[in-house]
Amino acid sequence: MCALRITNVQVCSLEVPPAAEEGPEPTAPLWGNMKQGHPMDRFSEPPRYGSPGGLIWVKVTAENGMWGLGYTDSGSVTSVLIKESLMSLIIGQEVGAIDRCNDLMWYGTLSFGNEGLTARAVAAIDLALWDLWGKVLEQPVYRLAGGPARQSMEVYVTGQDVAWSKRQGFNKFKIVRPHSKYDGQAGVDGTVEMVARMRELAGPQAELMMDCWMCYDVDYAVQICEAVRPYRMRWMEEMLMPHDFSGHRALRQRLPWQTLATGEHWSTRWPGIRAIEERLVDLIQADLLWIGGFTEAKKLAHVADAAGIPMCLHTGANDLFGQHWTAAMPNTPLIEFFQGLPPGIPFDITGMASPYASARQAYRMPPGTPTPVEGKVGLPPGPGFGLAIAEEWLQPLD
Repeated sequence: MCALRITNVQVCSLEVPPAAEEGPEPTAPLWGNMKQGHPMDRFSEPPRYGSPGGLIWVKVTAENGMWGLGYTDSGSVTSVLIKESLMSLIIGQEVGAIDRCNDLMWYGTLSFGNEGLTARAVAAIDLALWDLWGKVLEQPVYRLAGGPARQSMEVYVTGQDVAWSKRQGFNKFKIVRPHSKYDGQAGVDGTVEMVARMRELAGPQAELMMDCWMCYDVDYAVQICEAVRPYRMRWMEEMLMPHDFSGHRALRQRLPWQTLATGEHWSTRWPGIRAIEERLVDLIQADLLWIGGFTEAKKLAHVADAAGIPMCLHTGANDLFGQHWTAAMPNTPLIEFFQGLPPGIPFDITGMASPYASARQAYRMPPGTPTPVEGKVGLPPGPGFGLAIAEEWLQPLD
């Protein structure tokens, strides 16, 4: 049988039909409006945090007309990279030759850099390649990637609405830092007050973690960890800048008792491999879109597994890509669900008729994505990633 070849790569927007019915009303504002510590706090009048753009979709089409979808979250900037640098490397390649396609993209971008926006552009194509291959073989991606490693996945929820998340059946909660190192002792005291309140809401048996989002230096991280130690944090996450490996080394030495997690802002597998080799972290939290896609995260997962280090994707439960990846990998004890809807709106709001469809997409929940129930999510659908997206909803971007 002749090999099936890729004939086209398109960058698209997703235009989902508008909602047609009413839904429940929020009972409180979304937690995202709270004050959060930020690295930009170093400026007396912090500028508006920049973003390279919203979601774009990539459609990869085979010569028999079958197509696969991937996406990334850096908008028009990554669109240029895909159109000008990557798509010509992929057209003409064999469907299913995913490692070869990845090597072509990584080697083909060496001259101007693999990390950052390049990795995000590569991710979109890589996800589409897996989706297409799964559709051609009529198999879910988790099976093609070596799974299922488990039949269901334990989920933790990220957000400050702990009481509402608890009512939705969760018992694992990640909260966000209210202060940065620029708040000094008042920030330490305010963080302790918040953590104490969240522990009371969660209950003594619940698991509690905190996302520190690059807001501390080594000394401040040690102060915070020692101050919240009575509240039994399962892990403290991304306390330092992602490139500060000497700081991570010092933190590991000064906090031998605290589980340390980081990795969502690492692009490509190489920073994670370095952290594994130097035993700097206890949990790696790659983001499929930011590391460079399903394949790159898969390669890192196997290195981490060989060293006995688990991985947990950043917002992995919020899309089918992360659910398939987590179901397939051997060292993924948890998956993160980012709470992007306000209290009063059930987590399991689904379907294109839902008035919250656009909000779900904004928080990386493409159509067809199963929502965790009672703190668990089962094996995701297929074939491919099982996205419930009609071809006519995809609008090519010039």
